[in-house]
Amino acid sequence: MGNLQTVQSELLGILLAGDTDSALSLANEVLNQGTSPVTFFEECIAPSLEEIGKRFEKLEIFLPEMVLAAEIVNQMNDEVISPAIEANHSEKIAKLGKVLLATVRGDMHDIGKNMVALMLRVNGFEVIDLGTDVPPIDIVLAAEKEKVDIIGLSSLLTTCLPYMKDVFDYLDEGKARSKYSVIIGGAAATGEFAKSMGADGVGKSAAEAVSICREIMKR
Repeated sequence: MGNLQTVQSELLGILLAGDTDSALSLANEVLNQGTSPVTFFEECIAPSLEEIGKRFEKLEIFLPEMVLAAEIVNQMNDEVISPAIEANHSEKIAKLGKVLLATVRGDMHDIGKNMVALMLRVNGFEVIDLGTDVPPIDIVLAAEKEKVDIIGLSSLLTTCLPYMKDVFDYLDEGKARSKYSVIIGGAAATGEFAKSMGADGVGKSAAEAVSICREIMKR
């Protein structure tokens, strides 16, 4: 099979070709050879999606190709990655805390967020997943209703960062900011932006997001 860099290059070609069967076959083969599902996601799937996003921005590919690639990755997650992760965490784990996740308004990307949700669940967190394109006020109202400990915001698109800021603004206006830890993630969420918002953490990977949530709950 070769190293993961070679696998990532092969996967990118498969996704661009829209070949679902080959993508599922590759994922199963890599995992059967001993690569962990999280490593496969972070070193092969995530970079491939990032490259596809860049090609879309440069008009080298078009919306149908990008959407199909995302659909194939969602199927890989559902049929291969998620079952493999859950199989390694079958034992009951005491709940560590309650996390609300949402991809902010204007952004329909959910693959990274879905991986974070899965990783949090198998590590003992209760997760409320609001999905994609979620208005800021709905995020705040859901956090209040569900009495969560942590709010996790995701955005792949820099154009949607203002909606992340709106969540912080609504929390500040309602004097509710101190009730929640707020972490951000996704390609658009930089450390500099997190600092300017007063976020409690920024996760660049699913594993990092879990580590941050664990540290928050220890405090």
